[in-house]
Amino acid sequence: MLYAGTSGFSYPAWKGVFYPERLPAARMLAYYAERLNGVELNGSFYRTPPAEAVAKWAAGVPDGFRFCLKGHRALTYSAAAFDKEGMARETAGRLAQLGERLGPVLLQFPPVRERDPDLLDRLLAALGLRAAVEFRHESWFADDVYAVLRAHGAALVVTDQDKWPRAPRVDVSGLAYYRLRRDYDRAALDEWRRELVAEAGAREELHVYFRHEPEAPARAAHILGA
Repeated sequence: MLYAGTSGFSYPAWKGVFYPERLPAARMLAYYAERLNGVELNGSFYRTPPAEAVAKWAAGVPDGFRFCLKGHRALTYSAAAFDKEGMARETAGRLAQLGERLGPVLLQFPPVRERDPDLLDRLLAALGLRAAVEFRHESWFADDVYAVLRAHGAALVVTDQDKWPRAPRVDVSGLAYYRLRRDYDRAALDEWRRELVAEAGAREELHVYFRHEPEAPARAAHILGA
């Protein structure tokens, strides 16, 4: 299954480009979910969403839609003394309310944190949910890290952006996750579409999310063949 969308959906600047000019903010998610089948929500990196918001999201989209929420920054950015595993369990309990509409949880490690397979293993075990892991220090691209990802059925996130090292496209599980953060022209989008559609045929699930720009929904729709 191929899921494509954008990083977030509630952007007034998208009115007149993707959303109708007069569309109320309360209708944005429903409109979005009629056209794309996944979304990456980054606000949860700063604050785990309240239960009421999670329930409202789940009720507002069709069955085949998926929410991919970024795990709270304390899970990966905090000091060693912080109870990361406790927070992972708490986060999992909240996000599990999305049920089948929950996609992989995005865990992002900062560029200052070097490879620590044991920490990764403990976090994924405590989370207990499907996860996609983005590393911003190249030391993580190693066999012992890939082994941990395989053990938990997690995805190695491939991020296409100049600022961060790009992960190798290593087969670690049936789950794949791409973050496409550049300004792509039609030829580049066509190339990505060919590659991603081909890879999706060999995966249980593949997610791809574009940077939150007014053109992003159209790019995601192109990947889906719309």
